Amino acid sequence: MSTFQLDRTIFNPALYKQVIDVWFPDMDLQGRELDTKVMQRWFMAAPEERRAFDGVCREAFAPALEAIGPENFPDANAQPFLDEVAAVARKDQGGQGEDAAWTALSLTLLLDQMPRNIYRTDEGLRNVFTHYDNMSFQFTRALLDGRAPVTRLDTHPLFRYSAAHRLWFYMPLMHSEDIAAHQQVDHILDEYRRELEGLPGYAEGNLKGTQMFLDGQSKAEVMHREILDRFGRYPHRNRALGRQSTEEEEAFLQEGGATFGVGQGKKASS
Repeated sequence: MSTFQLDRTIFNPALYKQVIDVWFPDMDLQGRELDTKVMQRWFMAAPEERRAFDGVCREAFAPALEAIGPENFPDANAQPFLDEVAAVARKDQGGQGEDAAWTALSLTLLLDQMPRNIYRTDEGLRNVFTHYDNMSFQFTRALLDGRAPVTRLDTHPLFRYSAAHRLWFYMPLMHSEDIAAHQQVDHILDEYRRELEGLPGYAEGNLKGTQMFLDGQSKAEVMHREILDRFGRYPHRNRALGRQSTEEEEAFLQEGGATFGVGQGKKASS
């Protein structure tokens, strides 16, 4: 059991709402449309736009990440965040559990995505891959496998129609180098697709925003899985982690193999 306590002057409903507001500006929860400008900011931003968005994330969320960084929270486990979600759920007894669902999504983004926007040097990425990813992976696995007091918040009715919200719960598994985690993602995505196909209007394209995002993330998962099947790890992480690349990995990177937005120098270039 973790004895680490979250700083309540930082970790509070205002922070969780800010994460959602920054990541999902006016994003349609009904899955009808997908704002391509928001999606480009997530995945395909031009260098200047990426730096601007990184700056927004850094100003808003760096203090929170530093408060749970390696120096302050070397144990790096998910328990404080699971306790936080459970506490929010208890306050909402008799309600619909929406506050807990939003809090869980916000914490997933804070642990998994914000470090990737804020820490782009080799030293920073080392902390992303070894520290923040450890917390986000444990947090996600607990939410999905029944070990948390409040489980499967990814399937809350809030997110049923919007893949652009729901699928962020699975990113920590996609970022993992654990093949079993990717098998779990594959199963969940297949399960979600079948669920959507049973909804009125899906076949007619009334949820085209969700269709687009689910299709895109399914392709991204295949790309991640193919790299792991080939190398057993993500070669683009080797430099930051101090791992010796094999000749095949070096060739893969030199030939433009996927790095998922992580540059191959002291500073990220994309």
